[in-house]
Amino acid sequence: MTKKDQSSDEVERQLEGRAAIVMAARDLQAALEQVLAGRGWHRELARSPKRIPTFVGNEEAVREALSRVHRRAEVERWPANTPVLQAAREVEQGRTRLHLLVKKRLETLGVSAGDMSLEAALTRLEALVRQSSSWELDLHEVLIFETQAGWSRASALHGDTGPRTSLPGPGAGWRRWVPGTGRVRLTNERLLWRSGLQGPRCVRLEALPDEGLPLNATTRELRASADWGVFAQRQEDAANLSALVELVRWAPLREALRTSARQESVALFSAKLGESRGHCILTSEQLSFIPQGRGPQALRAITGGSTSLPAFDADRLVDLLRWLPRTDFDSAVERVLAASAGKRWARTEVRVMEELFMTTHLAQEALRLECGGELLLGFPKDAQEVITNGLLRAPPG
Repeated sequence: MTKKDQSSDEVERQLEGRAAIVMAARDLQAALEQVLAGRGWHRELARSPKRIPTFVGNEEAVREALSRVHRRAEVERWPANTPVLQAAREVEQGRTRLHLLVKKRLETLGVSAGDMSLEAALTRLEALVRQSSSWELDLHEVLIFETQAGWSRASALHGDTGPRTSLPGPGAGWRRWVPGTGRVRLTNERLLWRSGLQGPRCVRLEALPDEGLPLNATTRELRASADWGVFAQRQEDAANLSALVELVRWAPLREALRTSARQESVALFSAKLGESRGHCILTSEQLSFIPQGRGPQALRAITGGSTSLPAFDADRLVDLLRWLPRTDFDSAVERVLAASAGKRWARTEVRVMEELFMTTHLAQEALRLECGGELLLGFPKDAQEVITNGLLRAPPG
């Protein structure tokens, strides 16, 4: 055995296994850097879910080993070409490159890493990759709402060279948005967004803050977190999305969406009662009418919480309530009617009017109902028309 070999053996003996830790850290770090530098980095990380947790889990031991190596090298006056000392330098230099690369990858996902440590940034990246980003629904997932929307994220992203356009309007100066049309999708488990140029991004509903999905009514921006948000194209869609997120997170409905079946013996359709437009809820026992623009009142009545959302229709909220057991559904509708100044008639008070009594073009195209002496024009469509006709033909429950 040569003197050089004996010297290397002696170094490893003095370090009590820490040389092996440093060598392994160098190889693991190099492999991780290679993955993150590749074009398919997101897919590769998803295929190796233990890669980042393993790296982060070893960091304390690696730091201790590096500190021990440098102390021994100083005390023992090791030459610069000592293998373990060279490996330690490679690890430290590689950490700097890796840290910058991880921050870059976070920024492509709309997350500003700021002053995150390498371990924190890697953990955040791993969490984003781990989240299911499939646009398709899981077996037990329910689609709640879908509409067009643009991507929104914090504007203070270092090194961001991609195209950006400022959204005009008061309160919009601190945000920027990714141009191009995309779609946002809400399920009972996730909030997702995608465009034709970018793959899906998602956040699970339990990861949202307590306030849910706050809406900036001026810009139509909805923020899921400091680094995740969308711009709805229409104010009505923005209000509906924010309200539906809050309703889906309401405990009784959240449980029902996971365990119950949707009631199909309830019809929901737009309607006109006198000069008032709104929506009707028809069951075998009763017909209810909710005036338009009463969504905020309905949401407060259902959940018992407060809301500052602008006016929107309550039909999507009521439609979602059909996942509740029948008694809970009826109770929730009662609260909505009371809060929205709606009306209700027993089915025995509702009569289908013959066409010969109708004189206006609008009335001739509508379902004509006499409700306790009042004329109601209903406009059920598609499946709701089938359900409505079936309920009206059947004797009252």
